[in-house]
Amino acid sequence: MAAQMQENPDQAALARTLATIDRLSLNSHLNELETQGWTTIKGVLSQNTIERAINALLDRVEKNTGKRIDIETATEDDFGTMDYLPYMLYDDEVFEEVMMEEKPLAMISYLLGESCKLSSIGCHFKGMTEKGELPLHSDTSGPQPFSATSMVANVNYALTPYSKEAGALAMVPGSHKLARQPMPVEMMLAGEHGNSQAVSQDLQPGDCVVWHGNAWHGSYPRQIPGIRMNLAVFFARHHIVTQERHKDVVPAEVLQRHANDDRFKRLMAIDEAYGWSSPEGPDYAKMALMPRGLYD
Repeated sequence: MAAQMQENPDQAALARTLATIDRLSLNSHLNELETQGWTTIKGVLSQNTIERAINALLDRVEKNTGKRIDIETATEDDFGTMDYLPYMLYDDEVFEEVMMEEKPLAMISYLLGESCKLSSIGCHFKGMTEKGELPLHSDTSGPQPFSATSMVANVNYALTPYSKEAGALAMVPGSHKLARQPMPVEMMLAGEHGNSQAVSQDLQPGDCVVWHGNAWHGSYPRQIPGIRMNLAVFFARHHIVTQERHKDVVPAEVLQRHANDDRFKRLMAIDEAYGWSSPEGPDYAKMALMPRGLYD
């Protein structure tokens, strides 16, 4: 068996991923990923982590708007829109910790392989507004029909309570198997013509939803006072262009904190060979390290 594993490194990597999933008691979540296209993992983030993330996000909003938003009582007059707060990884160390959470990262490894990269990390900061609907869509881009193999995958953490009236995430069961974007008539969530197949993800702070990149998802408008805050941690296979650039700009102190963590470095694309910008061409030492044997 050992010799066979050496001959089939991707099988060995898959075995590692499945062993981790088994150790973390996540086997039932694999069936949900395969059948409905998403799975919910309860209580991933501690209360301390939630509070640190919320404070860091509120600091960013205050920097952008000049005012501190009360996430419990804010009305449309206080914050009547939905704003996406991008590139949060370097605002606070807490976002590094969230990205590396073991349970959702194990599910991401199953979907994308151990060689996947961080594509982006940000927050959909949603106030009470009728304009706060995010229409249903798939995160996969490119020609249709999509590959049945997930090219990208998302982890959506609830930092505040999720319900339909509070502007929750919505998912459409089985939509990942359609291998296409929804048509305009299928995209809407609110109103009498809203997609009746969409399921509101009613979550508590600290819960997360992990989904296959083809799965249709969106979010409802918030109908009650307060703010709906999430943290969207988006991952991509190693050959996919990421939404955010990290490879050459990771701060030295961040790299130092993770100096002995090869997985963190892969998520940051530190040793990615492509993207050379000089007449010398590729770094062949890095080319030799191109992902292999990582369940790719």
